[in-house]
Amino acid sequence: MPMLPVLPEDVRRPLEQLRERLHAALDRWRPGRHREEEGPEGWSLARPVFSGPALDVEETDDEVIVRAELPGLRPDDFTVEATADRLVLRGEKSEERAEHGWGFHRMERRYGSFVRTIALPCEVDPDKAKARYRDGVLRVTLPKTEASKARQVRVEVRSP
Repeated sequence: MPMLPVLPEDVRRPLEQLRERLHAALDRWRPGRHREEEGPEGWSLARPVFSGPALDVEETDDEVIVRAELPGLRPDDFTVEATADRLVLRGEKSEERAEHGWGFHRMERRYGSFVRTIALPCEVDPDKAKARYRDGVLRVTLPKTEASKARQVRVEVRSP
């Protein structure tokens, strides 16, 4: 998730790169949520099964809309929690696949849990939040508080 645009680019970019490297390192070595693959010199490298939903955050004049891709999940597989300044998605994905053929039977199981915390760009009213889940996409609509609604002021532009 991108950091808030409050930070200058020369500060924000190194922090984002550090965060990405940290997440990659944790994903390789965190036990219990990964499928094992053999790496160099026999070391075990872990590959994440499900790292979490892809997100899209949109801000309009009156609300913040968050879309999360959660394919293959049922509404009972995840929870949505809202506060005035953030949205938290928690869930668990499990997948089983069986394959039968002449003389063999193979079954694969994959499991993974996720928690995504989304810092919202402004203050919202969590009591009026609405969520809809359809075709694997969760859409959460969070109305802005009156104080955080943008007041538009026309600025006159002059040329020299």
